[in-house]
Amino acid sequence: MAAPFPTDRRHALIGQRLADQLGAPVQLVTVQEEGDRLLRGVAVCAGRIMSFVLEAEQQRVRTRPLFQLICRSRNH
Repeated sequence: MAAPFPTDRRHALIGQRLADQLGAPVQLVTVQEEGDRLLRGVAVCAGRIMSFVLEAEQQRVRTRPLFQLICRSRNH
């Protein structure tokens, strides 16, 4: 069994996985590790705040939007 990546390396990898999946740069806000199998957290990407879960066994990242910043313009 391989040694786990250092924490900062794992955070960089999850940030990259999210950016690849969402198509925009991602800023991690929180990351909580639950054993060796699960990472949970909150990230900001392109005006959206979302939660994410990375399941190590299935190599799957699930995201769920929590809040979206919307810009609206008004024409007078």
